[in-house]
Amino acid sequence: MLANGFDGRSIPAMFEPQAESMPPELRAEVQQDRLRGMIDRLLAAGGLQARRLAQVGVTGGGDVSLDDLAALPATTKQDLWDAYPFGLLAVPRSEVVAVHGSSGTGGRPTLVSYSRADIALWARMCARALAAAGAGPGSIVHNAYGYGLFTGGLGIHQGAIELGATVVPVSGGMTARQVTLIADLRPDILTCTPSYAIRIGQALAEAGLTPATGLSLKAGIFGAEPWSDEMRARIGELLGVRALDIYGLSEVIGPGVASECVVAADGLHVNEDHFLVEAVDPVTGEPVPDGTPGELVFSTLTKEALPLLRYRTGDIAALRRGSCPCGRTLAKMSKVTGRKDDMLVIRGVNVYPSEIERVLLAESAVAPDYVLVIDERNGQRDLVACCERITAGPAGSPTAPRDEHRAGPGLVPGAGAESDEALRAGLERSLRETLGLRIRVAILPPGSVPRTEVGKAVRVRRWSGGEPPVPGLPG
Repeated sequence: MLANGFDGRSIPAMFEPQAESMPPELRAEVQQDRLRGMIDRLLAAGGLQARRLAQVGVTGGGDVSLDDLAALPATTKQDLWDAYPFGLLAVPRSEVVAVHGSSGTGGRPTLVSYSRADIALWARMCARALAAAGAGPGSIVHNAYGYGLFTGGLGIHQGAIELGATVVPVSGGMTARQVTLIADLRPDILTCTPSYAIRIGQALAEAGLTPATGLSLKAGIFGAEPWSDEMRARIGELLGVRALDIYGLSEVIGPGVASECVVAADGLHVNEDHFLVEAVDPVTGEPVPDGTPGELVFSTLTKEALPLLRYRTGDIAALRRGSCPCGRTLAKMSKVTGRKDDMLVIRGVNVYPSEIERVLLAESAVAPDYVLVIDERNGQRDLVACCERITAGPAGSPTAPRDEHRAGPGLVPGAGAESDEALRAGLERSLRETLGLRIRVAILPPGSVPRTEVGKAVRVRRWSGGEPPVPGLPG
């Protein structure tokens, strides 16, 4: 569907058109020059990355070209943990103006340092993402990403200011306040996690604010967790927005590494003039062809404080090249299917939670909140998909039955246990046919599946004994 953020008659302006629509052959020259400059900086700084470059015979940036990239040493999250907190700095400690981070081990976060120029770069990358969503000077950006050590909230905040938009720094949580501010300030852009977008949409509907009653939102930029096109459709129905993906991670810079455009919304434009991207086999580390899912690897060509050469993200996605109807010539990455370490191995079958999400949310009778329980109580790993049926809600609420002709075979929206059994059986059959894996489905009472208001949704829980991790889950 085309949400009211893009009507097909005009193309939103790019924030940095010269860079974003640069001919590929010219961009390759820019990338090679910046890669060589980055290697020179790493060698001058000394430390781990310099030692690894020396071990493969690199004495200066002039020794390498883009064609040599796959042969250069990679960095990993373990390197950042081992160097905690400032061991990989490439600038004097006095030039660090901010630190951000993500979750780590032993209660310590993975810390990433920023110079003043890094902060400015990050703001420009987020401004690019907002412009790609159709925002511009005069837009109002309702920013419901969390503010703090994680990079989401502050990245979008800085990007909105850089773009000349008005930012509402509401952060996550306190959903009633979110509803009030959206109703009163009438923002055109919503930014938050996709799971929280669902929660905001439900709360707006309960307050009588829906696309049919004139919600002001036109586009949403949703990231920080993998999500499917089925989730995209659900968000679009709830909020009437063009739901767009954004990608980033603290180690590379934060949100703004890549983002979708409102024109095509079919993949994320990678800002590859600053973040050189590869896709490799997650096991062997060998490059995979464009169009083949692989582990994303980034080289931060222009970062100052903490440049990383060939950082292995653990995120799985596919790359493709070519121009886009929006005019950008940047490489595109697919939605992230999952993280390498989030892959579930159930009775010898590999599956990502987002693959299960696609099947569950393809059924219109299923509410968009779900959780997967790994049942380990009997010494084996069984998977239970816990979800809820959409039930009647307040007038105009998208949680009310939408179209009984779209419900599964034999289902009557809002009916009782008998149709719950039919829904359960139909979902189990679809999961088995799609994934080749038997997954038990539990249809739980409304409100059983935990809702997320702050941070990322926790989609997977383990059950090794005691009470079930989800209320109402039968033993």
